[in-house]
Amino acid sequence: MRSTLSFVSVLIGLPLAMALGSSWAQTSVDPSQQAQDPCRAEVSKFEQAIGYIRQVQGSQAAAELKEKLLPAKVENEILFKEGYCGLARYIREKKLNR
Repeated sequence: MRSTLSFVSVLIGLPLAMALGSSWAQTSVDPSQQAQDPCRAEVSKFEQAIGYIRQVQGSQAAAELKEKLLPAKVENEILFKEGYCGLARYIREKKLNR
């Protein structure tokens, strides 16, 4: 069950990372991306923090932390209903951007 949850989290998170134009190990925000879409840049910073955890503690720890902070179901619902600005707002409201 645990490995299935991690696998599902990775599968769900992969399209978001691809949509952001980033790789799992990306560690910097593209300045042109920030200027074009500040909401995407804010979401990207959160993904980069998860990427750092992935590098330091491994994929399973990163997937578990991300699921705890931002459940995949919630992330997908917000992303599809409100887009990146809705997701950025959720990240700010839950103070996940620090």
